[in-house]
Amino acid sequence: MVSGGWRGAGAADAAAGVGAAGAAGGFPHVFRPLKVGPLTIKNRLEVSPAENHMASKDGWVTREFAAFTGTLASSGAGIVTIGDSPVTQAYFDTCPYTINLSDPLVVNGLVWAVEAIHRHDAVASIELNLRDEERLPADYTEAELRAIVDAFATAARHARQAGFDMVMVHAGHGHVIDQFFSPFFNKRTDRYGCNSLDDRCRFAREVVAAVREEIGRNMALELRMSGDERLDAERNVPLGEMTEFAVRMQDAVDLLHVSAGNLYDMRAGDYMIQGAYMPRATNRALAAHIKRRVSVPVTSVGSYTMPLAEEALAAGDCDVVAMIRSFIADPECAVKAREGRADEIRPCLRCNSCTGGGPGIKPKPTRCAVNPLIGRELDFPAVEPAARPKHVAVVGGGAGGMEAARWLARRGHRPVIFERGDALGGNLAAAGENSLKADVRAYADWSRRAVAADPRIAVRLGVEATPALLADEGFDAAVIALGAAPVTPDVPGVDLPNVVQAVAVDADPSLAGERVVVVGAGLTGAETALDLARRGRDVTVVVRRTREALLAEQGMNLFKAYMYCDDAGVRFVEGAALTACTPEGAVVRRADGSEELLACDTVVLSLGLRPAVAEVDALRAAVPEAYVIGDCKRPRLINDAVREAFFAAMRI
Repeated sequence: MVSGGWRGAGAADAAAGVGAAGAAGGFPHVFRPLKVGPLTIKNRLEVSPAENHMASKDGWVTREFAAFTGTLASSGAGIVTIGDSPVTQAYFDTCPYTINLSDPLVVNGLVWAVEAIHRHDAVASIELNLRDEERLPADYTEAELRAIVDAFATAARHARQAGFDMVMVHAGHGHVIDQFFSPFFNKRTDRYGCNSLDDRCRFAREVVAAVREEIGRNMALELRMSGDERLDAERNVPLGEMTEFAVRMQDAVDLLHVSAGNLYDMRAGDYMIQGAYMPRATNRALAAHIKRRVSVPVTSVGSYTMPLAEEALAAGDCDVVAMIRSFIADPECAVKAREGRADEIRPCLRCNSCTGGGPGIKPKPTRCAVNPLIGRELDFPAVEPAARPKHVAVVGGGAGGMEAARWLARRGHRPVIFERGDALGGNLAAAGENSLKADVRAYADWSRRAVAADPRIAVRLGVEATPALLADEGFDAAVIALGAAPVTPDVPGVDLPNVVQAVAVDADPSLAGERVVVVGAGLTGAETALDLARRGRDVTVVVRRTREALLAEQGMNLFKAYMYCDDAGVRFVEGAALTACTPEGAVVRRADGSEELLACDTVVLSLGLRPAVAEVDALRAAVPEAYVIGDCKRPRLINDAVREAFFAAMRI
């Protein structure tokens, strides 16, 4: 696999494996080997680079970091790229808990990470990057530019010494190298300015040349770029010009990694890390356009799934598909696809819990909303069988209940899910009804399939688990995952036919008239408003406090929801509380005490959830051992229900 160094199964072995798997489980293009510079990659999948914030405060590899890296490598991907690693001490100081490639002592720990990747027959790569949010190209002297070039070379040397097979130079997303190609950001008038395309590429070429000199020809070099920065017209570098950048860089690199967007603009940033409101494989067309102009292989990245990867590769739009969130959600993603078990792949919600709020924003270790093991590899090196299998009642068949039942079954317990409704899903199913939440629907479908496929799990639909029932059937323990019900405010007119809950409108948008007032501006309310606005409704959202106050509590996902609401023409009435509903609309009271009728056809309520505390307490008292999880403990997010379900199942 790797010329001139560590070598696992070669291209012939990989090809033989594909044949044995029957055209790789329906993904023949994904599982074809590929020549990248001196390397032969076993398939066309790359774990794309991202910060995991599991390094030490000093920027060294921890065992947690190495274990996480090994988990990603176990996915079956051909390349595993460690993300955003600073090449200067100054950059590292602004981005803690990442790998400090400027420090020669980092090599010792990086060996553990490289070995964790090689153990799974994958190519080990690391991303070299420099950000500087305080300076623009014109602010650097030529001596400082030379120092930056040397810093990239030094970082590459440390990667080579640690045993990496490849390095990635980050020249996209608005970072330092990228800015030199931008006429808007680069106002230099010397040879590093924007007088010509060659001048615009000069700094990138010098960095890449220095890195190549350091790593030689036995290692591969991947260049990451934005195919389109997706900024406004005044600031943007469009696809046509970025293609010329790729053409001028191709002779110096072995692989071109085509992303999009700019980290320093929120809207453009959504093309870097696509959220739930964006299509998947958003950047595929950019890679396809550039691939037609260059002779080196091209990587495409951006919310891919295994079927979308196969589609893009089969069409010849790219040579490699890079993903990370899909591998975080299910580290067996590629293995399952190769073995013909693609329907068992746990879907990613694109909720971006794994980013800790956004790249470089919060130095929190990577966690996943749907995979409770990721980032906790050393805490749970193996799922231990229960010392004494127990008969466990799982009360509620939503996200938490289904998750608990699956882990309980794996540990040898005998779980029984009691779901008072006629189908599993609970609030998870309700959350997926909104047209914007296709990812949640996919996860709910997967969760139900996984429960149905496990013969160790009993499911009783249409059965309410009362305290008497649990006591009569002699359950040893219970996981109480009842969920919570939408809050209905005690105001006049709330029972009128023109007043509906957001969850009902999400399931049936025809319940909403042409003019809509949404009361409540949390994530659910904002998403309901956005969906209705995109359907052509005239939408106003009532916020009891202010948008800023809610954003301070709920963070990045709500910010994006508001951003898209603004784009769709949704109006916000801040500092107002609902006091009554009438056939003519919603009556709200402003902070100054004045009241106002917001005329509309439909009032949509999105005021949160309320758990049934008395019911939970009664169930808890009915069994010797009880665990309360998810919304019935305190209404929150899917990741809270999944995490608490997993912890409960590990404790029983």
